Amino acid sequence: MSFLSMTILLLIVLDPIGLAVMIPSLMKNVPKERFNLVIVREMVIALIILLLFLFAGSYILDILGLEKATLSISGAIMLFLIALGMVFPGIASATSAESNKKEDPHEPFIVPIAVPLFAGPSGIAVVLLHGAEIAQTSNLIFFIGSILTAWACSLVILLVGPKLLLYLGERGSLAMERIVGILLILIAVQMFFNGLTDYMQTPHPPVANSQMQ
Repeated sequence: MSFLSMTILLLIVLDPIGLAVMIPSLMKNVPKERFNLVIVREMVIALIILLLFLFAGSYILDILGLEKATLSISGAIMLFLIALGMVFPGIASATSAESNKKEDPHEPFIVPIAVPLFAGPSGIAVVLLHGAEIAQTSNLIFFIGSILTAWACSLVILLVGPKLLLYLGERGSLAMERIVGILLILIAVQMFFNGLTDYMQTPHPPVANSQMQ
């Protein structure tokens, strides 16, 4: 994938617009003068988590004995469930961000903004999968650049989120979130077929024959 397409994919998967819709309710108890500081702090933590999974991706797969196809298919399933909850809030699953909209009397720290709303299962799966594929190659630099670019764009969106919500309104924000959800469903289906193709092309030992012998 090109730098631009990877950056766009990360932006869609990380869904800063959907997170910007939830930020006001999550930050009700945060003083206005600390609003931007808390957002920046949580986003830095989320970036560190994503980069950790990027560099440790291939090692995690090796330790757990997982194939790349397995990660791609499982990531597609998680992404599909999250996207389904965005398009149809009434049937949002437990993995959906809908379950993290409960009011917290304290200032958010790591949970729920950094994890799992920004660096969530789908984002980690994408970073882990592509990190394992391009590890030890020159493309790793471009992928890191894509992550940093998507992160910076997301940070800007979250910082201007309150003004954006006032401009879009409740219906506009809901429509935007559902559009993003539809795009995520398309990406999830493509990830699933890519993983299925990789699995079919990977040679596997004939388990049944070996047991008979």
